[in-house]
Amino acid sequence: RGITELVTPGITYDDNVLIQKENNFLASIHIEENESGIAFLDVSTGEFYLTQGNNEYIDKLLQSFNPSEVICQRNKRKSFIENFSDKYYLTVFDDWVFTEDYANDILTRHFNTNSLKGFGVDDFPKGIIAAGASIHYLHETQHDKISYISSLSRIDQGQFVWLDKFTIRNLELLHSTNANARTLIDIIDKTSSPMGSRLMRRWLSLPLKNKEQITARYDIVDFFVKNSELISCFQDSIRQVGDLERLISKVSLLRINPRELLQVVRALDQIEIIKRYCLESNDNTLKLYAEQLNVCDSIRQKIKKV
Repeated sequence: RGITELVTPGITYDDNVLIQKENNFLASIHIEENESGIAFLDVSTGEFYLTQGNNEYIDKLLQSFNPSEVICQRNKRKSFIENFSDKYYLTVFDDWVFTEDYANDILTRHFNTNSLKGFGVDDFPKGIIAAGASIHYLHETQHDKISYISSLSRIDQGQFVWLDKFTIRNLELLHSTNANARTLIDIIDKTSSPMGSRLMRRWLSLPLKNKEQITARYDIVDFFVKNSELISCFQDSIRQVGDLERLISKVSLLRINPRELLQVVRALDQIEIIKRYCLESNDNTLKLYAEQLNVCDSIRQKIKKV
């Protein structure tokens, strides 16, 4: 038999390897002297981000996203270790992989678009180069069924409070150097699904600066505090949704088993219930969320008939 797939720390779909409550990011960095580009891709969920900035900013991002693997230019390996750290599992490629033309070509072919303007990342050319290297790495490791990676998002430096690595370490937000210590995320994470846990970790490592966005989050919390009877209803449904993000990735990869496929149906059934809760609420934000929820009725019915 030929090689069908290569598994690396940053590219795996194995439930026995992945941590449910954490993303498994592959980072790709295009290193230049004054400003570098970086992309983060979680193949198990399809999340794909890019940005660019100076070394200090890149270092903060690496600390916040904590990738399992990093790829960079072969001739910048020493520079990466000197500027960032030697703790990362590092993979290198030749310079031609990190060129603007190649990145635009491989990304537009992947997303089946004429350009990347629709993703709003045009002003991050170095980030685009890093993102292109990520997709190249997937092809190199025989990961071809990646159509579920359907979007590319930008990380805006001015949108978040950037915590340096010493602050993250000393506040013990996500990790601790002390054995058996409880971190802040351990204490506040009362989420009902693995998807919620991963989102909370991202919110905690990337605190918002925009007042309107912060207020919107507090308004939702305030609504549930005043309507406590709805909390248990939402929690029960969300708990039954499970880890739909990673299940959908398995569908695209043709790796899903019958038991997991039935879980997809149960998850979609619960999303229909959650949508109804949102529509029947008196909160405009929840009603807006309801409009964005797709219960995929035709898919549900088709699976149920099998």
